[in-house]
Amino acid sequence: MNLRAIPIDALVIFDALMSERSVSRAAANMGVSGSAVSHVLRRLRPILNDELIRRTPQGMVPTQRALEFWAYVRDGLQQIQRGFEQQLSFDPKTSERTFRLKISDYLVACILPRLSVRVRAEAPGTTLIVEHLLPGDRNAIYEPGEIQIRVCAGAWGQAYDQERVLRDRFLVVMRRGHPATDQEMTEELFLSLPFLKVSSAVIGAQVIDDELARMGVSRWVSLTIPSLAAVIPIVVHSDLCALLPDQWIKLHDELRNLHTEPLPMPQTGFTVDVIWQKKDDADAGHRWLRELIIDEFHVLYSANGGRLPHSE
Repeated sequence: MNLRAIPIDALVIFDALMSERSVSRAAANMGVSGSAVSHVLRRLRPILNDELIRRTPQGMVPTQRALEFWAYVRDGLQQIQRGFEQQLSFDPKTSERTFRLKISDYLVACILPRLSVRVRAEAPGTTLIVEHLLPGDRNAIYEPGEIQIRVCAGAWGQAYDQERVLRDRFLVVMRRGHPATDQEMTEELFLSLPFLKVSSAVIGAQVIDDELARMGVSRWVSLTIPSLAAVIPIVVHSDLCALLPDQWIKLHDELRNLHTEPLPMPQTGFTVDVIWQKKDDADAGHRWLRELIIDEFHVLYSANGGRLPHSE
């Protein structure tokens, strides 16, 4: 078909519609009328021979063909945007660029407070969109221009660059006065303690569970929660234990009142890597952000790194 039949602005509006799953929100984001968004749908339907969007009681639901087409549209628009951005010099003071960062759960509270301050100070007009890494997403499409901060990343292959920013270990954490605080943390005691587990941690303490599985045993997980946000109050007010990174504990003032013990498996540690696609190396804005991230990790986890005060 003749590509001139589909102007690029129609593809931009289609991309917004697929992202928002709402005509009104897509129109608002694009600064156009709702009728303009509907017109794009009417124009694309006969070309693709598909209704593209179905209206249901649960809202707008894209068809399979729409999802497949969107993957190509989104990739193409991102490539065009990156082409423009890489041809222009990046000035953080005046840039209005949007950056995407994917990050493991426990790192959010560590690096983001400092990183957001630096980004706001150096590039106040930019937008930083941060998302959690989710279980099983290693096989998901890696978005162009995306930066990932991963725990236990492993090797990502020749298409990627990565930089190691941290080596750490997990500690057993419990409230002061816990019945186990006056006992030696043996393997037998460790396996008898009730633990809470964070389901969104992506790898995280899973390295411990994998090591235990190789030993033919498993720890007692009494409670599974969706994020790290509730770990501290649960541990403080119960006899549940948690596995938390040593450096993460040192950064948080409110954790000073918790009792910690080394794991009875001292060989089990973990790493943190910053990962990006090699084709983003020449992108000045991308390089600015990843260097900022790496620099903040080095400052944060240095011997005299900044502690994170208790949030009121």
